[in-house]
Amino acid sequence: MAPIRVGLIGLSSVSTGGIGAGEWGIQHLNSIQSSPHFELVAICNSTIESAQRAIKFHNLSSSVKPYGSAEDIARDPNVDLVSVVVHVDKHYDLAKRVLQQKKNILIEFPATTSATRTAELTALARDMGVQAFIGSQGRSDPAIRKLKELVDDKVIGDVVCSTSMGHLPMAVSEGWPQSQSGFLDFDSSLSRNNIVLGHVLDCFISVLGSFETVQAVLKTQEKTTQLIDDQGKFVDPSYEVTSASTMFIQGVVEGGAAASMQLRSSTTSVDGLGQRWIISGTEGEIIFTAGPGFLNFGLPDEKIMVKKWKEEAKEVNFAREEGDYYGKAGLVSTNTLRLYEAIAKGEANAYTTIEQSLKTQELVERIKNGAVRI
Repeated sequence: MAPIRVGLIGLSSVSTGGIGAGEWGIQHLNSIQSSPHFELVAICNSTIESAQRAIKFHNLSSSVKPYGSAEDIARDPNVDLVSVVVHVDKHYDLAKRVLQQKKNILIEFPATTSATRTAELTALARDMGVQAFIGSQGRSDPAIRKLKELVDDKVIGDVVCSTSMGHLPMAVSEGWPQSQSGFLDFDSSLSRNNIVLGHVLDCFISVLGSFETVQAVLKTQEKTTQLIDDQGKFVDPSYEVTSASTMFIQGVVEGGAAASMQLRSSTTSVDGLGQRWIISGTEGEIIFTAGPGFLNFGLPDEKIMVKKWKEEAKEVNFAREEGDYYGKAGLVSTNTLRLYEAIAKGEANAYTTIEQSLKTQELVERIKNGAVRI
């Protein structure tokens, strides 16, 4: 099979080596370059000159074409898939222009700033007869895929209830990067109640289905923090924090199971766990545990145990056969590479379509609009 030729919109010519603003294009670049099933053929930034600088900075092949508009990169007959990896506020406009050229697309999560706009892109992709994928990398994680398989195969019978407790190592009391201040704003498209909660919910939905009824409590512990600029200087001593650091969500999911999910933010967790998820059924229970971090990146020390009522608990192997090239991507990029690989192989249970992501975004908005906020 010939490699899928990718045009990447949003590649910075500066790298901090972290996961901050402007870094996700680099993570996608690492994934594309690591895979034998993809070939990077074009870069698009706000100007052709910016794209040329990015090509030079990353030592890309001279055959990689620079573009300064979404229409131009989408019109390139040598581009099979366009990946949009920019600030979420720009997703809708860029993705719309790509879809209008009848080109397959991958948009980083969340697809747009609102469920209404995501619904518009969903309809446009359908009308144009193209595929639209969303960068919800958690569905590509082997542990999440195994949890879905165990539930779908009714290994523990029908699901009765589920309890998920997650820890986010993201305390803001000692300061926060000014470039990512939107993370602390409840109404921002970059809010942790959109990005972090959305990624976790997408994993949850992929395994158990969405909430049919839902209640939520969102608590903001630190009401202010200090903003820190790129030079490490404090530039705002009392920036208002409105996004929630503690999130309690509960309700009834599709299929009738009672479910709850909790996310808390602090410097560290008492037991070193970042995730503890119990799924209880009519014939047994599943527990998923893992170390600190973010589900969409993949967590360290992931472990799944299954207990049938009349049997001893057993650890479940969820490792998948993966090529040596996975080692090239780096830890943060690995699940993004898995996402690309799932697209190439047509593994629909390991990627998120825009239709599926729309359900997640609608749920996030229901939670935010109906939550008790303290």
